[in-house]
Amino acid sequence: MHATYDRRVDALSVRARDGQPKYVVVGKGTFVIFADDDGIWQIDLEAETWDTNPDRVFKKMKIDVINYTFTR
Repeated sequence: MHATYDRRVDALSVRARDGQPKYVVVGKGTFVIFADDDGIWQIDLEAETWDTNPDRVFKKMKIDVINYTFTR
């Protein structure tokens, strides 16, 4: 299992295994579920609020924080 947090869009992505999407569910809330005939392999969740600072706790939870630097 691997998880990443993309602070550009405030989204948490949890990948249970490698795979290619065959079935994709997008719902209100906002979330996306990726699945194939062997089951779910990834879930992306958009955060509405956090009860703590994600930068402080995500490393302890073994979640990689994706940092992007934009240049003009």
